[in-house]
Amino acid sequence: MKFATVAIVGLPNAGKSTLLNALLGQRLAATSQTPQTTRTKVLGVVERGPVQLAFLDTPGVHKPQHALNERMMGHVDAALAEADILLWVVDADGFLGAGEQGFAKRLASLKRPVYLLLNKLDLLSKGRLLETVARYKDLMAFQEIIPIGAKLGQNLDPLWALLERDAKEGAWPYGEDTYTDQTERGLAAEFIREKVLRKTREEVPHGVAVEIERWVEPGQDDFPEDLDEEGVFIAALILVEKDNHRRILLGRGGEMIKDIRVSAQRELKKLLDRPVRLELFVKVDSGWRDRPEKLDRLNL
Repeated sequence: MKFATVAIVGLPNAGKSTLLNALLGQRLAATSQTPQTTRTKVLGVVERGPVQLAFLDTPGVHKPQHALNERMMGHVDAALAEADILLWVVDADGFLGAGEQGFAKRLASLKRPVYLLLNKLDLLSKGRLLETVARYKDLMAFQEIIPIGAKLGQNLDPLWALLERDAKEGAWPYGEDTYTDQTERGLAAEFIREKVLRKTREEVPHGVAVEIERWVEPGQDDFPEDLDEEGVFIAALILVEKDNHRRILLGRGGEMIKDIRVSAQRELKKLLDRPVRLELFVKVDSGWRDRPEKLDRLNL
């Protein structure tokens, strides 16, 4: 038997969560075009024959501006300390700048195997890909350099083979029925927030969070009579920092929040594999990102 903890790390918007979902074969981490979508360390466990791999998705590395960002970087630090293998995901169609150079120095100092994953393979010509490899290969001594297309699941077989090769001999720390450390409530909150980010894009930036206020199962007193007896009723509160963000989320005549609700409800039905009725409310909570007690309540 073999095992490895594998941290997926990198700068914001490189495709780390998309890669995690591709490796797991189903959606676990929320994704969007908005940088810093991932806010915590997300575990996803995969068994491949005699090898168990525990993947850790992490927030994008950035300079903290709020208590929330500081906690996000704490999750990165924890993953880097815990991991046996590091997958550094970069946007191969992007620019190699000071952030990447600084992060390379940090990774090199950890003395762990680092795979450089050049993501978004589908956007590059072969010539451009070779140029990108040439730019990165001298940054540090990489264990491997692998071009991938996480969104389309491109070129993941070589990555799997290398991870299975480099995993260490040892017992599996997770049971075969362990898939993630995320709770259903936590996943539901993240997928609702994902829909907010996808629908509003830059209009409502990082100052949004989702809190599950009610989760009503069949048999409970306040379970809706007209909901399928196998279903679940969820009421969630969307927190924003400014009143104009609340107005954007509600939309004219409530159209935006209705669109978010319908889209999120559809996603949660797939996630939970049962009927879901979702209600959403929006509340202005200025400065929530800098209040530790609020971050604790949100499990951030």
